[in-house]
Amino acid sequence: MEFDAEQEKFAFVRRPEKKIAWETLDAILKPELEVLEIGAGTGRFTLLVAPRVRRVTAVDLSANMLQQLTEKMEKQKLKNIDRVHGDFMQIDFSKRFDLIVGFSAIEYIKDKDALFGKIAALLKPGGQLVLTTPHHTFIRWWGRLGNYFRQRIFMAAYSKKKMAGLLEKNQLRIVDMHALCLKTFLSPGLLLFIHASK
Repeated sequence: MEFDAEQEKFAFVRRPEKKIAWETLDAILKPELEVLEIGAGTGRFTLLVAPRVRRVTAVDLSANMLQQLTEKMEKQKLKNIDRVHGDFMQIDFSKRFDLIVGFSAIEYIKDKDALFGKIAALLKPGGQLVLTTPHHTFIRWWGRLGNYFRQRIFMAAYSKKKMAGLLEKNQLRIVDMHALCLKTFLSPGLLLFIHASK
């Protein structure tokens, strides 16, 4: 589980991310929900969500990560996760969802307008959106540069203003949005947490 081990190196971000995300999800998950996860990876959140809902559609670009998710599912005897290998923006989904989530994943999708248009179209009326993504700050820019040299991908990042504009444009109402991780007088936080509803 190379990816899982690598994530532990970033525990200073991953632990607060998991805490805030789970506090929100714990309050909104219901047995009848159909959930879509963008960038599910090896199932860090998928495996927590699946036992509490009807079905999870877990999308990821990496076949290797989805294989690791499959192995974890089998160990936990979970049968309600549909794994979809591919680019979220290119997949034609046949249904809409009660909840869409993405944790440190949407920053890899370049066309922000198209991304939020697709998210809004896939959410049922009254559906909810829970995301975490890099917060656009000077300090975070250096982290994004480091990621470029590690993965050869320059991730996107969102300011609160940009995020609010994208949500409003797509008739998504902000329930909660704030920055977290390493918040000091020098840094307004490395990660942006978003909870919105349609």
